[in-house]
Amino acid sequence: MTTKPELQTEGSFVAGLAAIALFVVFGAVFMGVSFPAPAGFGEGASITKSLGAALFDIEPSLLVGDAAVPAEGFLVAFILIAVALDAALDGALMLAKRDDEEETAIADGGTHHGGDDS
Repeated sequence: MTTKPELQTEGSFVAGLAAIALFVVFGAVFMGVSFPAPAGFGEGASITKSLGAALFDIEPSLLVGDAAVPAEGFLVAFILIAVALDAALDGALMLAKRDDEEETAIADGGTHHGGDDS
């Protein structure tokens, strides 16, 4: 029979108080900081082509002319995002993969656990 989850009150509340204190400190810091006005790229800047040129070590001005953007700073973020998305896809495929024994156990309601049919 399934029971409702119970709140564990045993132990110390030091970790909870530390989390609340950290939240208050971060809130105070972020509310008190002033950020500069956002600065964008110039009109007609070709960010995607400049990033591609930086990936393949091509001079960006050869591809886009005057609309080139210094994209080397984007490369680390671009590659980290690509690796994270690849890891997420690999994890999804691994979780979606089923073994024969588990598939049999799910298909018959959990009464058969593989092996002989006797």
